[in-house]
Amino acid sequence: RGSCSPKYLQRMMQSTGAVTEMAVLYKTLDIALFSENGFLWVGSSDLQCMYTEFDTGVTNRPSQLSWCGTYDSMLEMSAAIILVWDAMNQYQVVGVGVDAECSIHYTDSSVCVCHEIDGARIISSKSHELIRRVPQAMVDVFRVGSSQSGALLYDAQREFDQSSHKANDYMQEIVERNDVELAVTQCISAAACSTKPKLQKALLRAASYGKCFLANDSPEHFVDMCKTLRVLNEVQSFRIGIPLTYQQLHSFTIKGLIKRLVRMRLYYLALPIVEYLKIPGGQQMVLSHWAMDKVKRSKESDEAIADAIFKRVGPSDSISYASVANEARNYGKTELAIKLLDYEPRSAEQVPALMRMSRFTNAIEKAIESGDMDLVHTVIVTMESKQTPRDFINTLKDYPVASAWYAKWCSLTDNQKLHDHFYTQDNFEASALLSIKELDHSMMLDAKIKLLESINRHFADGSKEFESRQTKEQIALLRRQMALQVKVADIIGLNLNETISILIQRALLGDADNVRKEFKISDKKFWWLKVRALAQTRNWPELEKFAKSKKSPIGYSPFVMACIENNNKAEAIRYIERVSKEEQVEFYIDLNMPEKAAEIAKSAKSIDLLDNVLNAIGSQNTVLTETINSFKNGL
Repeated sequence: RGSCSPKYLQRMMQSTGAVTEMAVLYKTLDIALFSENGFLWVGSSDLQCMYTEFDTGVTNRPSQLSWCGTYDSMLEMSAAIILVWDAMNQYQVVGVGVDAECSIHYTDSSVCVCHEIDGARIISSKSHELIRRVPQAMVDVFRVGSSQSGALLYDAQREFDQSSHKANDYMQEIVERNDVELAVTQCISAAACSTKPKLQKALLRAASYGKCFLANDSPEHFVDMCKTLRVLNEVQSFRIGIPLTYQQLHSFTIKGLIKRLVRMRLYYLALPIVEYLKIPGGQQMVLSHWAMDKVKRSKESDEAIADAIFKRVGPSDSISYASVANEARNYGKTELAIKLLDYEPRSAEQVPALMRMSRFTNAIEKAIESGDMDLVHTVIVTMESKQTPRDFINTLKDYPVASAWYAKWCSLTDNQKLHDHFYTQDNFEASALLSIKELDHSMMLDAKIKLLESINRHFADGSKEFESRQTKEQIALLRRQMALQVKVADIIGLNLNETISILIQRALLGDADNVRKEFKISDKKFWWLKVRALAQTRNWPELEKFAKSKKSPIGYSPFVMACIENNNKAEAIRYIERVSKEEQVEFYIDLNMPEKAAEIAKSAKSIDLLDNVLNAIGSQNTVLTETINSFKNGL
């Protein structure tokens, strides 16, 4: 191993000839070159550093040139070069180490060399062999005469099994070195490097024996190694045929191994492994691939396939039934997909899958069952965009929750859609109420009447007689106001009471009486309206004339109250004599005439009325108070 100057490279090329074969070690970017003169040169890919140079003595171009293993570090060489020559149906396999050591093998069948991280596989039509440098852990334990702690521990365990006192001698030496932990580690590492289960077991027994002499040793590394080797031995067996070494498995990872088993459809082995090693998400991955594979390959009926999958997986979140259903759909097994989706517990996956299959009825049912209104909204919007209007309407009719949600959504976005929805659902009352909300005082009168006529039809179709009658009256009132607009410009938009009142206030008594007759206003209501309207306009002569026209159906208290409200004391007194004594007392108190109130109470000989007067005057009028008390004592 050394540096290469440009002059050296030039001399090397002149002496060795042209390069006819090369192999690159991708991990460290090192390179092996074979020249036409039979020289093998190994070094860095930039040709600035040479590791070794070897004369094979064969000038023929090799059929294969491959690395065997890799470099553990720049100082420790564990790699070698494999060369294969084919001559007269006999194959020569030459292994050259970086320390220029050479090993030659012959075979009578063609071979293929595959580079591995810890060696090289020699695969022929008759055999499958792994060539690798003996791992250092194996050398430490099994080298003849080894004094390593791991070798002593291995010997100690064997002597212990034979009940020999030598076991104590070996362990005493390890303890004196303070190397018990190192010895356990070396035995575990050697077990990992071995490909023979019997030897692995012996080494792990030695490690377990050594752990008895450790006070605070964690068992995790030992337990993990036992589990890993158990898995490794299973996949290495002839029944499976995946000859991985521990180092290859470490690089490949357990998850990579599980994926390979799944691709080989060895689900019966992959599932126990993930459960045994407790790999996160492993069970889900294996079961998902198994279910998808069963969907693709099984010739059973859809119901039988769905039942088989559910029986194996169960009602859990371990796999996504929606993903399996999507696979079934891709293979044209729509009915199977629907059956599988019935087992999907997550509505967020179940409902979109049903929509992708255009099974909107199933989708809306599942969305409603989930109680997720966002999901219901998504289904409704998708249905509206993909279904014909008739199919969309018919679907919503069967689901009141979805129909109500659609109505709420339309009320926030598009009133015309909401009108159409109510019409198709025969919900005439809701359609009428929606139209009422659209009434606006700024609307033209003709447009308002037209809208009210539409509202009336909706109420009539919905058998809402009272609402229909009220709407008709409103239409008639608007038309009457249109006729009176010439005389009273600001009459449009007033209610019936306000309309009559403003006509009386404008001295249009004939028109007010016509409105009364048209809308069948009762005499009591009309008298109330007329009394208040005449008092508000201070038309006292007309009020007096009206009071004398005939006997009042509402009495004369409204006349008194109207006069008081409009600050006309004299007019109020005119009508007080026509009401009862109790009302006279109250009105005189309101008019601040306590003496007159006391006189009326005295004439009525009513202690209650006298007390009302006393409460009204308080202590302000002592003379009147004494008079009333004196009269009360007389009673």
